Amino acid sequence: MERILIVGPASQILGIRIAKELNIKYYNTESKNFPDGENYLRINIDNESLIEEKEVIIVQSTGPNSRGNQNARLFELLMMIDAIKRMGAKKIVVVIPYLAYARQDHIFRPGESKFANLLLCLIDSMRIDEIYVVDVHAPKIFEDVQCKWINIDSMKLLADYIKSLNVKDVVVVAPDKGAIERSKAFAKHFGENIPVEYFEKRRDVKTGEITMSGKLSLKNKDVIISDDIIATGGTMAEAIRLSKESGANRVFAVATHALLLQNAKFRIIDAGADDIIGTDSIDNEVSKVSLAKAIVDYLK
Repeated sequence: MERILIVGPASQILGIRIAKELNIKYYNTESKNFPDGENYLRINIDNESLIEEKEVIIVQSTGPNSRGNQNARLFELLMMIDAIKRMGAKKIVVVIPYLAYARQDHIFRPGESKFANLLLCLIDSMRIDEIYVVDVHAPKIFEDVQCKWINIDSMKLLADYIKSLNVKDVVVVAPDKGAIERSKAFAKHFGENIPVEYFEKRRDVKTGEITMSGKLSLKNKDVIISDDIIATGGTMAEAIRLSKESGANRVFAVATHALLLQNAKFRIIDAGADDIIGTDSIDNEVSKVSLAKAIVDYLK
């Protein structure tokens, strides 16, 4: 079965990289907002028969667009799936490098929604064949999904890039206690017995305000603070500041999904980070590690 790829508005660089790795045709999209705020999307194709009986891969991250609206990215994704189905695709594979709402997988206060689960069920209900995501915050949100799904690990790719920076005496610092297991898995890519430390963090569930404390043995160490997502950078900046106060030599802020919202870049660099390193799940200036080959390995 012939394969083609649709490059979503949010994943233009990564989408083309994946298509070229697979050596398949690809098409982009037109998207805009109507005056009333409704989204519009069109697959940029003049002959709909080019889609019939094909395996179609859609690549679309769901991070915020240029106006800070990630809901628009979700609607674009749903519109692409709908258009491809209408045009007669035989198989639909959806690649969502960054899945929005994935952190809304717990009920912290009465009256909340576990929207992460609902969102996936909505996508699944469109009768697609496969979903691929990268470093999703809580894989258990896929428990009700009927189609095939894969959660791709980006840690080795990130570690290989960091090792190219000639890091020495590495310590991996988890930004909070909840990230310890992920940080331990990440540390193994730097060798056996790489120490993993963490700071104590508290977050007010009503205001979202973060407090962090602790002092670690980091004197003259190269510190890597790794997380799945950097949003506003508050947690990361505090961990960097405390690492520097603990004597760290260089500090790298690392995330699969570096959203870098509001003043995140300022906060992180101002706190003392030597570099911010992300993947191209989010298309911005810190997207230094490409996920294309890792995704293609699964698609093949």
